[in-house]
Amino acid sequence: MKIWLHRYLTAGGRVMWGAALVSLAAGLDPYRGQLSGLFVMSAGLTMANFLVGLLMIRRLGGEMRLPARAVAGTEVKVTVLVSNRSRHSTYDVEATLPGLGSARDSRRSHLAPGQQAGLDVHFRALKRGAYRIGPAYAGSTYPLGIVRLSQRIGQAQTLLVTPRIHPMRNLRLHSGMRHQPGGLPLASQQGESLEFVGVRDYRPGDSPRKIHWKLFARRNQPVVREFAQEYFSRIGILLDTYRPPKAQDFEAALETVASLASFLERSDSVVDFFAAGEILLSMGRNQGSLEGVLETLACLKSTRRSPYAQLEARLEPLIPRLSALLLVTFAPTPERRAFWERLSSAGTPVRILCLSRKRPESDQELTWIHPDQLAAGLDDL
Repeated sequence: MKIWLHRYLTAGGRVMWGAALVSLAAGLDPYRGQLSGLFVMSAGLTMANFLVGLLMIRRLGGEMRLPARAVAGTEVKVTVLVSNRSRHSTYDVEATLPGLGSARDSRRSHLAPGQQAGLDVHFRALKRGAYRIGPAYAGSTYPLGIVRLSQRIGQAQTLLVTPRIHPMRNLRLHSGMRHQPGGLPLASQQGESLEFVGVRDYRPGDSPRKIHWKLFARRNQPVVREFAQEYFSRIGILLDTYRPPKAQDFEAALETVASLASFLERSDSVVDFFAAGEILLSMGRNQGSLEGVLETLACLKSTRRSPYAQLEARLEPLIPRLSALLLVTFAPTPERRAFWERLSSAGTPVRILCLSRKRPESDQELTWIHPDQLAAGLDDL
């Protein structure tokens, strides 16, 4: 019912009918019957707008365009391209997105035959997640701006809203280079241990220093040598998804991970992201991008079942390759403490970032982060 009202009544029309229903309720009192006059007037104006709108209805078409992604807490702009496919002009064209309670409708006063216009509908994405947007509806509100005889524009689309990224100027992390069996192709720095792995065809932009001149002379076409880098910095980010104390604490943990990933993207390290016992993503040095991590965080949920056994099994072959491990977790419990101890004994430097509203007491060295203070930045890490 709410979506239907949003589709066929303008914002002004919904306000008018809200007041009309209040006046109708008040008019039920036999001593205040005159107050129901507003209801009768509203009904008359609405019917007049509806009948004139039927005479002025035009065939509309178009499409709906969404941004690539959005950030939680920000305003999102959805562009509805509306084209007049009839032989007559249409007036007071308005686009709307039913189902989004905070959406602000957009209007254009005149649309000539064959003309196309972009109408921007704004709404605030309060939480992260996958939003189902659309379809949009557009129609004329002529002449009174009460009724919108709308037509469907475009198809429903999914918009990913990612966690917020907070500023971070420094991250104290003891990380060096570790041996990576098999290495990474196309090392981005020189002066590190490189191993020759083969040749490939020359591509525009390749350095002439990499050309294999003997094969060039033999094949009569340029080929370049490829190397694998076997020693480099590899940092792990591990998100604890098990039973966060509050939903807001889990959101803060996701924002912390997003901020860490954004900061480390600018480094020359490979960054591995682990969560929920089964998620593993890598970014940096042609292994992936920050966008992949953010898209995963956008839809990640907390778990009610302990994922620690799965995480340890997944981490076991990778921990020797990690230069450092960042663990984003919550207030210590006996199960969490045991997990932290097992991670710390694996031989890789572990940094524990604990999100809690009260400074935790623990035998392990912790970095305390108050969930409500993330907006001020993470400069003390």
